[in-house]
Formats: sequence, structure tokens, C-alpha cells
Amino acid sequence: MIGTDAQSSTMIADSKDARHADGVRAIADAPRRAPETVRVGLIGSGKMGLHHLKAIAAVSNAKVVGVADPAANREALGALLPADAEVVGTAAELLERVRPDVVHIVTPPGTHASLAKQAIEAGCHVYVEKPFTPTAAEAEEILALAARRGVKVCAGHQVLFEAPARAALAELATIGRIVHIESHFSFKMVRKNITAVEQVKDILPHAVYPVVEQLRAGTGLADAPMEVCGVSVDPHGDAYALVRLGTVTAVVIVTINGRPVEQYQQITGTNGSLRPDYIGGSLIRLVGPGTGPGVLITPYRRALQTLTGTTRGIVRLVRRLGASYPGLTALIGQFYESIRLDTESPLTPQSIVDTVRICECVGDELDRAEAQHEQAAQLRLRQAETALPALRPNAARVLVTGGTGLLGRSVAEEIRAAGFPVRVLGRRIPPFSKRVPGVEYAMADLAREIDPAVFHGVGTLVHCAAETAGGKADHQRNSIDATRRVIEVAAHAGVRRVAHISSIAILKTSREVGRPLDEDAPVDIGTLQRGPYVWGKAESEIVAQQLARELGLTLKVVRPGPLVDYSAFQPPGRLGREVGPLFVAIGPRRGALSVCDVSTAARVLRRYVEDFDSAPPMLNLVEAPPPARRELLARYLTNRSDLKVFWLPAWMLRAMSGPLKLLQRVAFGAKQPIDVAAAFGSERYRTDLAARVIAQAGPSARRQS
Repeated sequence: MIGTDAQSSTMIADSKDARHADGVRAIADAPRRAPETVRVGLIGSGKMGLHHLKAIAAVSNAKVVGVADPAANREALGALLPADAEVVGTAAELLERVRPDVVHIVTPPGTHASLAKQAIEAGCHVYVEKPFTPTAAEAEEILALAARRGVKVCAGHQVLFEAPARAALAELATIGRIVHIESHFSFKMVRKNITAVEQVKDILPHAVYPVVEQLRAGTGLADAPMEVCGVSVDPHGDAYALVRLGTVTAVVIVTINGRPVEQYQQITGTNGSLRPDYIGGSLIRLVGPGTGPGVLITPYRRALQTLTGTTRGIVRLVRRLGASYPGLTALIGQFYESIRLDTESPLTPQSIVDTVRICECVGDELDRAEAQHEQAAQLRLRQAETALPALRPNAARVLVTGGTGLLGRSVAEEIRAAGFPVRVLGRRIPPFSKRVPGVEYAMADLAREIDPAVFHGVGTLVHCAAETAGGKADHQRNSIDATRRVIEVAAHAGVRRVAHISSIAILKTSREVGRPLDEDAPVDIGTLQRGPYVWGKAESEIVAQQLARELGLTLKVVRPGPLVDYSAFQPPGRLGREVGPLFVAIGPRRGALSVCDVSTAARVLRRYVEDFDSAPPMLNLVEAPPPARRELLARYLTNRSDLKVFWLPAWMLRAMSGPLKLLQRVAFGAKQPIDVAAAFGSERYRTDLAARVIAQAGPSARRQS
């Protein structure tokens, strides 16, 4: 699940490298002992890789001895990685130099088969993250090779080892003959650089493999084929599959659009039902026919179990804060135990292949639907391009980094509508349905090699790209290092004008400065106390200014306030939080809350491109005058009439701040607890310059065109 396309290609190429073939065979032929301490190698060190490291650390008699990832950063791995563990660039280096007993493969799904076979040939047991492989044929090939080489294989089916799933399997016999199973998983997009179809395919196994186990256990049909009777999909992120084993059916539902976010199975038998709920961490057990007077009692039984079971589940979750997924730790522990004792792996080959085969059927339908959707989107894109205004004569091209994000996309669209040729640079070329008409797209990882050819004909660089999540290492790479690399390559290619998009959050607070913040306010440099994002943005701005001086560039820095989209408004965090049926709004209703609409930012940056020399060198960009909190909330409630509003006064939050800090220290061990009053407070800005620049930008070029 975790990894980059660059990592994938490197690792695939590495798996085919003939230079390592003799060494791998020699390792495989060496005798293997049953280890007292399992020596673990990890291939892939992205976000899921970090969860694996946490889980491995929680397992006794196991030790990580090496990590293979061309983008691995020992500092980012921190205390999760033993001091003597090796960090290498390729899988072959890990297998030859480190020689682990077991290898975890935590890379993009397309690389799983080649890497698993490479590790098996080296004599290693393998744990492969879900999705195990894209096709059942690949899964069968891996399992057959493992059987021949005498090593064990495990798939990343950790939900099976969480308390609700284990309890449900143990209770199956109590509900009589299984009649039907529904597996429901409603999720959200968590990765911005993939499509809705890719997101569904990524999480689909979590909805499938519990059903596979429940069907096999409930019917007793260990070897009968599992049939996919029907599939219905939508390329925007919904998939439904009807699965049958013997006379029992199951419906698998995965959606990234349905709400609320939840995951459960409803297992219906002739003598009751079971509902393992993975969000609440509980099992609702309604054993008995539930007929006659029992019909009236059933809702109360369900409600009581939901209340008590979810409460216990939440308590367990709070106690585990900061740890890995509970099922992952349990599954890894059982897999290692099977290696030490030479017993059966916790997952059977049959369950792995069943899961992959069902996911492959659904995935094929999703791919077909997406292809049809993209074909229609390509036609609409071409038609939209015919209606665009002509390019300005002799206008130099504008290159926009981060042009597929919220701000970058709006900026690219606005500048193209004003008649400038636009090129967007990103880690991948977006599908036709996500492209801006008339805009050219090029691919590059800004923190790595950038082909200077992408700057051919470029007069202005608008640098919007930045990391928005992750820790210090992520922001170092994707904000600071990326800023350095893109400006250096642009300058050497002849680009002299750079608009760097920073953030108003990097300024010291008005309380510290003693006045409303303006463009001369000091930057809060070199501190992580306000989070990796603010730290990365501050350091990136400093890098941009230093490079501009060294390379003789004309640099303009624009610091937008909290970005919102008035056309599809979502409230900024400082306004409050949605809690169930309530929106808890915080602060004075008439109090101002500075934000920046993406359309405003796009208009201003279009104006910068049009008249770069006269644009202010530094701009704190917020709406002028700033809207009141109640105005922003009213905008959100326009389409959310279901919400009730509760206003929490600022004085009450300040009174709660001290006790909440103490709670964070005592209950969660926080060394630097969050000041909730400051987190929801309003900052004071001088907006006269922003007001003047916004007025000069005028209306959107998109509306004019």
C-alpha cells in the first residue's frame, strides 16, 4: 500500500538484476535453522512500513536487522529501528548482506509478486502486505514456490486477528446454520495521489478476507470453490460483489463515498446473528430466534451490547494510542511463532488465494469502469479546450508545481484562462477526469532528479508544492529539499521569476510580537513545537530566499492564510469541530477568523504572473476584511441543515486548557501537550496590503472567459 512509483521501478528492476542471481542462490542453498530470535528485514519504509516496525517491536523474540528502500531515512525511522540494523537501497542488498529470516514486503501491490519470489528464492519466509498480489495466478505462483523452497508465507490480513473477528469466529456455531453474510466497509480517500478506483482496490481486501474465513468456517466447506456471482462498481469509488460458497451467500460492499466511516460484518444464521464491528472494537451477539415477544427485546439487546462493547473497545483503543494496529501485532506474532516452531502459518494458502481471486474479479470491473469513465472524460476535456481563450502572443509558459492540489489546480486553471500557456509538474500525470483544460502535464519527483527539459520555454515558476502530512523527514524531503531542487534546476534552465507559496502560519504570533501581524512580522524559525508542517514551510521559505540571492532570481513570496474553497466550503479547524449531529463552534460569533479562499489566491497569483515586477515581494494573503466566525459557519450550514450548532465561548476553552494539558501528560504521556485555546484562537493581521492586491487582481479570468 505504501511507496512511490520510483520505489516500485527500482525494486522491480533490482529483482531482475542478473548480477545478484548467484548470490541469491547461494543464500537459498545454505541450511536454515529454526531461529530463537527471528531476524526481520523490511522492504519499503513508508507509512505502513512504520506500522510494521511498531508491530515488530511489540513482538517478543523478534528483531529488525535491515530495511531496504531507496528513499529510506534512518532519522525518520527513529527509535523504531535498532542501532545495528542496516539501511540499504535495494532488496538484493538486504537479502545478500543482511540475510534475514523473514522479509516483510510493504511496497506498492504491483511489486509484491517479484519481491516475494526474490525473497523466497533466497530462503526467506515472507509477509506480504495487502493487496497480496493483483492476480490469483501470481498468488498461486508465490505459494507454490514457497512450498517447494520450504518457507512460510503470510498475507497482511490483520483485521482477522482483531478482537471482533476472533470473537465472531469463535461464536459461529451458536447462531445455527449460516444463511447470509454482509461485509461493509465505508472509508475515505487517504492518499491524494491516487484515483478513487485505486483507493477502493487498496482497501478491498479488508472487506473480503473476513468473509472468506467466515464462509469457510461456517459452512465447513474447506476445498469447495468460492464463486463470484456478480459485481457492480462505480468508478467514483463504490464496489459491490455477490459471493457464494455452497448454498451460503455473502455481499461485499466497499465505498469511499458512503458515510459514516465504518467496517463490520453482519453474519446471519438460523438461530441469531453476529456483528463484529471494527470501528467500535466490539461484537454484537444476538443469539436465539428473536421471534414472538423476542422481536421487541432484540433492539434493546442490540443497544445495550453496542453501548457496553463500544465503550470497552474505545478504552482499549485509548490505551494503545501510538501503537500499531492491534491485529497487525497479533498476526505478526503468530506468524513468527509458526516460524520458530515450524508449525502452520496463521493464514492458509486457500484463504489467501480466495481473497485475491475475489479482489481480482472486482478489480477487473473497476478497471473497466474507470477506463470507460476516462474515455468520456478525455472527450469532455477536448471539447472544453476548444472553448478556451487564445494564448497571448509571445507569452512565456508558466510552470506550476503542486498543480493537482487544491490551490495548485485553481492557480493553473486561472492562469490558463488568462491566456498564458501552463505546465503542471507532479509526481504522476493525473487522469483525464482530473485535468484542467488546456494545461500541459509533466512528471517529476521534486525532491529527486528533475529533467531540466520541463522548464523549456518557462518564464515564471509558481511553486505551490509542499508536504501536508507526515513527520519531520517527510517535510524535509517534500517541502525543504523539493524547494531547493526545483528552484536550482529552474534557475539553471534560465527561469528568472519565482513565486514561492509559503504559509501565514510560519509567523510568530501577534501575542509574541505585540501587534497585529504584517509582512514585516518575524518568522518562527527552526522550531518543531508548532508541528512539522509549519517547520517545513518556514524552512522552505528561507531556502527560497537564500537561493534567490545566490542565483540572481526575482523572488516573490505569497503566504496564504488557512485555505478554504467557498464554492465547496469545509470549515477550517479553528472554527470548530463536527461531533456527531453537532457542530461545536468555538470562539466569539462576531469574532473575525482570517482565511483565504482558493479562488482569491488564484486571482492574486494570476495578477503576479501578469505584472510580476510590480507585485509586492512579500504578501500575507487573507480575505480583507476577514469574515466573522458566524458568517463562515452559515456558509457551511447552507448544505448541512442536519447539524445543530453549539457555541463554546473562548473563555470556557481557556479555562479548560490547563486541565486538558494535564490530561494529555498523565493519560497519554505527551511531553508537549497541545494548548487547545491557542489551537482554536484567532490571529490578528493587518490586511491593507492584501486588500489592495486583491482589488488589483479584479474578477476571475475564468468567469470572463
